[in-house]
Amino acid sequence: MCQKTDKLESFIATNLDRVLKLETENTLGDRSTYIGASDIGGCPYKTVMSKRKPPKISLKQQIIFQRGHLAESLVKKMLDGLDNVIDQYEVLGQIGDIPLKAHLDMLIQSKSRCVVIEVKTVSAPVDEPYESWVMQVQFQMGLMLEECNHKLEAYVLAMDLNTGWIKPFKIEFDDTLFEICLKKAEHLEDAMKGLVEPKAIIQNYCSTCPFKMSCPKQGEHAKDLPEDVKKDLEFIKKSKLMAKESKLRENRVKSYLVNMGIDIGKDTRSDTVVSVREQETSRFDINSFAKEHPELHKKYLKTSSSYRMSVI
Repeated sequence: MCQKTDKLESFIATNLDRVLKLETENTLGDRSTYIGASDIGGCPYKTVMSKRKPPKISLKQQIIFQRGHLAESLVKKMLDGLDNVIDQYEVLGQIGDIPLKAHLDMLIQSKSRCVVIEVKTVSAPVDEPYESWVMQVQFQMGLMLEECNHKLEAYVLAMDLNTGWIKPFKIEFDDTLFEICLKKAEHLEDAMKGLVEPKAIIQNYCSTCPFKMSCPKQGEHAKDLPEDVKKDLEFIKKSKLMAKESKLRENRVKSYLVNMGIDIGKDTRSDTVVSVREQETSRFDINSFAKEHPELHKKYLKTSSSYRMSVI
């Protein structure tokens, strides 16, 4: 029985890798030959290294990456019935000798407007879109301006597949941000040609990056630490992983209680009681205030200095 299980696991890993590579080639083509929207939103070092030598992806990571495709299929069902909905719509551009391509998750076209929808998955609710999401969509919108003769809108649709949380974020086009995207594309072009070294930018996914050990800001370029500090770091890293797992489990329990209409529950095995109640919270929207009252925001803005530590 154990041998059969091992053979099945091996077949699944090999076959899934083959199927996903073929699927990527059919939908996205050879990503090493062009600069895509996700390249603009990500780390240039990881982008260029991935194009030079695509990393081996584990079965676990392959499955995790499929969350995005599952979310896209859900959104497609949500939009079912609307006319002129196109998924994986390709927009083209050019910078130097290297093509620019943006694959829009969803594009809704009508007589009066074009709506771009970028689908993102998260492991916990977020209050605002990540900067990488915004830059990716700015790049998409900038390329779309060439062929959209109507009003252009864009949304990032974020969702947590574990809890069912979903929230749309409207993204306004900004000429300055699009110029930044083009500057980054120029840097990527030079790096892909070997004219410059690609810049490294700290991202949320640094801990899982296959190139972190050779990264200019990580790995072999970092100084070795004393044994006692290494032990502290090991404890911190384990604690962070446990905290992340604890948050996921907490969200599952809370979701169950809310969906089942249970105010209070218990586990008689451990004498544990859990309760959930709805509450309203209010917070100051500093981003909107800064946009609508820039002078007041600048007047009362207090600058302070601190050290931020990242453990990846």
